[in-house]
Amino acid sequence: MSQTLLERAPTIVMNDAWSLPPKDSDVDIAKSILIVEDDAGIRDTLGDILQEETIHQVFLAEDGETALNILETATPKLFLLDYKLPGMNGLEFVDHIRRMKGYEQTPVVLMSASLCGENITKDHLRYIRKPFDLDKLLQLVEEALTAQDLL
Repeated sequence: MSQTLLERAPTIVMNDAWSLPPKDSDVDIAKSILIVEDDAGIRDTLGDILQEETIHQVFLAEDGETALNILETATPKLFLLDYKLPGMNGLEFVDHIRRMKGYEQTPVVLMSASLCGENITKDHLRYIRKPFDLDKLLQLVEEALTAQDLL
């Protein structure tokens, strides 16, 4: 039996403000998000949903090495990071970026079906277990970006 890694609860739309084109003031609050996920289907789906449901700019990487190359030209304000990545796992990637100037406190949301949340609390990472509800992920993304603004 196939298990879905991404789920979405039915949505009741009361105000469709997210679908409006960005206003000039939205440019000031838009942030960039780097999604690092080796499963192309999940990576593309997350990218599409974040582009459709938020005002943020999204960058996609299939592994840690590609993500590090993206950091040469982009400065994400949030990392959505799969734990099981080829080459280096998600926690190794976090260790690497924490040593880079400007990323010492950048929020990270770690996504995994196998990692226990208690294992990562020492690194102050946010964690979401796969399969996850996309609305919960969107909420977690906004909370992480808001917390970043307070630093």
